[in-house]
Amino acid sequence: MTSFGATEIVNNIAANGQQFNSTFKIKGQMYHKVGSLLPMPNESHKFLQIYFMGGEDSERALANRVDARCDYHNLNSPFARRIVTDLDALLNEHNELLKLFKSHMHKLQSGNHAIVINPDRTPAGEHVRRFNAPVVDDVAGIMVGDRTATRQIVIRRRNNNLQFISDTHRSYDALQCPLIFWKGQDGYCVNIKQRDPVTGAETNKNVSSKDFYSYRLMIRSGRDNIILRCRELSQQFMVDMYVKIESERLRYLRYNQQKLRAEEYIPLRDAIAKTADTAEIGNSVILPSSYVGSPRHMQEYIQDAMTFVREYGRPCLFITFTCNPKWQEITSLLLPGQNAIHRHDITARVFKQKLKSLISFITKSHVFGPTRCWMYSVEWQKRRLPHAHILNWFVDKIRAEDIDSLISAEIPDPSTDQLLFDIVTTNMIHGPCGILNRSSPCMVDGKCTKRFPKDFINDMVTHIDGYPIYRRRSTENGGQSFIKTISNADIDMDNRWVVPYSPLLSKIFNAHINVESCSSVKSIKYICKYVNKGSDMAVFRIENTNVNAPPLNENDEITNYQIGRYISSNEAVWRIFGFQIHERDPAVIHLAVHLENGQRAYFTDDTALDRAINQPKTTLNEFFELCNRADAFGAFAQTLLYSEVPRYFTWAQSKKWMPRKKGTPVDACPGLFKSNNLGRVYTVNPRQTECFYLRLLLVNVTGPLSFQDIRKVDGQQYPTYKDACLALGLLEDDNQWDSMLAEAALNCTGTQIRLLFAIVLTTCFPARAQMLWDNHKDSMTDAILYRYRTRYNDLTISFSDAMYNESLIAIEDLCIAIANLPISHFGMSSSNRSASDLLNTDMNRELQYNTVEMAGIVSRNVPILNDEQKIIYDRIMLAVSAGQGGFFFLDAPGGTGKTFLISLLLAEIRSKNGIALAVASSGIAATLLDGCRTAHSAFKLPLNIQNNPDAVCKIKKTIVYGHSAETM
Repeated sequence: MTSFGATEIVNNIAANGQQFNSTFKIKGQMYHKVGSLLPMPNESHKFLQIYFMGGEDSERALANRVDARCDYHNLNSPFARRIVTDLDALLNEHNELLKLFKSHMHKLQSGNHAIVINPDRTPAGEHVRRFNAPVVDDVAGIMVGDRTATRQIVIRRRNNNLQFISDTHRSYDALQCPLIFWKGQDGYCVNIKQRDPVTGAETNKNVSSKDFYSYRLMIRSGRDNIILRCRELSQQFMVDMYVKIESERLRYLRYNQQKLRAEEYIPLRDAIAKTADTAEIGNSVILPSSYVGSPRHMQEYIQDAMTFVREYGRPCLFITFTCNPKWQEITSLLLPGQNAIHRHDITARVFKQKLKSLISFITKSHVFGPTRCWMYSVEWQKRRLPHAHILNWFVDKIRAEDIDSLISAEIPDPSTDQLLFDIVTTNMIHGPCGILNRSSPCMVDGKCTKRFPKDFINDMVTHIDGYPIYRRRSTENGGQSFIKTISNADIDMDNRWVVPYSPLLSKIFNAHINVESCSSVKSIKYICKYVNKGSDMAVFRIENTNVNAPPLNENDEITNYQIGRYISSNEAVWRIFGFQIHERDPAVIHLAVHLENGQRAYFTDDTALDRAINQPKTTLNEFFELCNRADAFGAFAQTLLYSEVPRYFTWAQSKKWMPRKKGTPVDACPGLFKSNNLGRVYTVNPRQTECFYLRLLLVNVTGPLSFQDIRKVDGQQYPTYKDACLALGLLEDDNQWDSMLAEAALNCTGTQIRLLFAIVLTTCFPARAQMLWDNHKDSMTDAILYRYRTRYNDLTISFSDAMYNESLIAIEDLCIAIANLPISHFGMSSSNRSASDLLNTDMNRELQYNTVEMAGIVSRNVPILNDEQKIIYDRIMLAVSAGQGGFFFLDAPGGTGKTFLISLLLAEIRSKNGIALAVASSGIAATLLDGCRTAHSAFKLPLNIQNNPDAVCKIKKTIVYGHSAETM
C-alpha cells in the first residue's frame, strides 16, 4: 500500500555478470510514502491506488479489479489471475485498513478533506490493545484543512502529493507489508508498555522496537509465524524493521545531543565565569563510540586489539569460521519448501551457538594449549552466510616445527579418514578459478585475489609477511587428489586448491574453518577492516541543491553514517536478535589522558554551573589520588604504571579506583587481587604537544602523585612535560638532524634546505627545533641574501633580521602546506607577518634575476638585430619607458627571430630591476623563454570553461600577476 524507497537497493552481481539475490540489501536511508486513494487524471495507479483499480464496489468490482491489475502487469496465465483473484478477495474481506479507506472514501467531498490515522492506539479499558485488528471508529477520522500532527497519516481522495510515513506509526508495518499483516494488524508504536513477567502487570517502561521485533521473529511451539514463511518478502521486512530500530536509537542520540554537550573543563569554567550562554558552548552532532558500527566505535576496537599485541605480542592463530547452511541444526528447523537462504533467523541463531561452542572449545578445552586472550569480529558474505574472524593468543607460542601437526593444507587420505576427506573436499577447497573457471567470484582482472592455485612444496616454510607457506605435496610425492564436477566438466583437484584448516576443528564443526598461524599484526588489521578500508560503507558527498533550504551540516556524523551505510537482511536479523558483532577476553579498560583541568566536562543547561564549580573526576585524576593514599594500597599503586592499574583496581561507579576482590592474590599487598584485565591509555595526536608528552611520561613513570610531580626528575622540577621527557631520555637528541642539515648546507640550495627543515619539523618532531634553526639559519637564508645582493648589485650586504624573517615565513608556509600547522607549534619563535608584508613568492621570483647578466645579454644582442626587429624593439621599449602600455602582436613565419626578440625585451626590462611577465599558451612554448609560465598557471584560468561558461580566473591581488593586471 506504500512505496518502498532507499538511497540504493543493492543487487548482488557475480563476476560472470549474473545477478543473485539470496539476501536483501540496501544502502543509505530508507523511507516509505503513501499517496491518495485515486490517481490524478491520465495517470497510472500506484501504491494504495491499486486496491481501487476497476471501480467502486459492485457485483462486477472483483472481476474489474482483477482484469485491471492483470492487464497493468501483463499477467496472462490463468494461474497468475487466480492468485490475484484470491489475494484481492482475501484483503477486501479481512484487511481492516482497506475496509477503513473504502468506508470513508465517500465522505471525502473535496481535495481539502482527508482520512487521518492516529499514530498510537487509544486505551480500551485498562490496557492499550497491542495486537488487535484496528476498529474503524477508533483509528481514523475525517479532517478538513491541514491541521495534523507530524506522525499522523493523512490520505486524501485525489491529489499528486506523497506523504512520508513515520516509522513509529502503528500502521507502518501493515501498510508496507499487507500480505504479511493481511488483517491490517497494528505494528510497533512508542506507547507499548512492558509487563512484569511474573504478575503480568504493566510497568512504567516502554517496549523498545528491538525487543518488539525480536519477539515477532521468534519461533514458538504450537504457533505459526507467518513472517517466517514469506521468503524474500520476510528478508525485506527484516531490513525494514532493523532500519526502524536503528533510526530509533539514532534519533535518541540526535535529540539528546541538543541537551547534552561536551567541552573541556577550562573553557567551560571560563565561559560560565563570563556569564556566557550555555547553549552556545559545546560541539555539534557526533555519533559516539558507544554506537556499534560507528567509525568511533571501530577506531576504539582497533586500538583495543593493539593493546593485546602490546601486552602479549603477536597472535598465534587466525581462524575464519563460516556458517554451514547444511548443518543438521539448520535443516531440521526449515519449513517445507524452504532453503537456508530463506531463513536468516535460523542461520543467525545456529551460527551464534556454534561460534560460542568454538570459542569455548578452544579456550576451555585447551586443544591448542592454554589460552591467554582472544577476540572475534562477525561479518557477512556477499551472498548470505555469516562468518567470524577469530584471533587467539596462547600462553605458549606455536613453534614452526609444530605447525604441520596443527594445520594442514592437504587433502586427507580417504582410506584412513573418510569423514575428514568428505568434510575437506566439501568445505575447504577453493574454486577452482583461473583458467578452469574465470567466472569465479574471486577473479578480478583475470587473477585470483586469494592467489590460488598455490605452488607445490614438500616442507613448510615460514613466510616474511607473517603467514607460513604450508606443505602441499604433489600426487607424485604422496599427495592426494579427487575429481570435482564444475559446469558438467570433471576437474582433477589436488593440494594446490586446499584452504589451510585444522583437522580437529573441521571434524568437530563440519564447516569452512580456515586456520592460519600468524606472526604479525596484519590479521588484526583484517579483523578490524571497517577502520582500514571502510567495509559496508560508501564514499559520498552531501550537496544541497535547494537554494532556499537551510544549509547542510557537514559535521553531522549521524546523517553521514545513515547515508553511507549498507544493511543486508542477514545482518539485520543478527542485530534484531541483539547478538554481539565483536567480543573479546579479557576486557580492555580505557584510561583518560588530559592536561591539568583539561578533562572533558559533560553538562546540560541545568548542570553547567555545577560542572564548572566541581571538577569532573577522571581515571587520571583518581590515579593521582590513589597514589597519594596513606595505606598499603597507595604504596603499592606507586609501583605501578598508569596502564597497569586496571589489573589490580576496578573503576567503580563512584568514580574511584577500588581494590579488586577477585583474582590471584598479590603477595606484596595483602587484600589485593590481580586480574587479567588490561588498561589502554587513550592515544594523543603529536600535534597536541604537551598532552602528547604527558602521555609519554604516564606510560614510563610509575606512581606519580600529581601533574607537577610527574614533571620532577631527580629532584628537579621541569616547566614542561617535554623537558621532563628529555631529562628522562625518552626523546632522542637532535644530533642526527643537526648533522643532516650541516651536510645539506654543503651541496643544497637555501630553498632545498628550508624544505628539508620543514619536513623534519612536521614529520620527525625534533626536540629542540629552535636550536636547529639558530645553528643553520644562515644556510637556509643564503638564497635570499644572494637575491638581495643581485638586486642591488652590492656584495657587501650581509644577513639581516628581515632576511631571517623572510626565511621563517617561507618555512612556515611549507609547514602549513604539509601539516597545516604554524612553526610556533614546533617550539620555534613565530615569524613577523603584518597585513602588508605577506610574502609574495611570485614577486620575489621576478626580482631575483641578475641585473648584470641581463645587461650583458642586452649589450651583446641589440647590435645584431635586423631592421624589422630593431623597429619593433624600439617601439615596445618606448611604450614601456613612457608608461603608455599597449598591445603588440608579432606575426611572422617560424625561424624568423620572434623568440630571440621577445627574450631580448625581457632581458632589457629585467636589467633595470623591472618586472617582465612571460606567459605562453602551452607548456612547450613556455620552455622557450626564461621564467615563462603557461597562461593557465599564471592567471589561474579554469580548465572546464566549456562546461562552465560562468567560470572566472582565480587570480588574487596579492600575487604579482594580480597586481600587474590591476595596474594595467
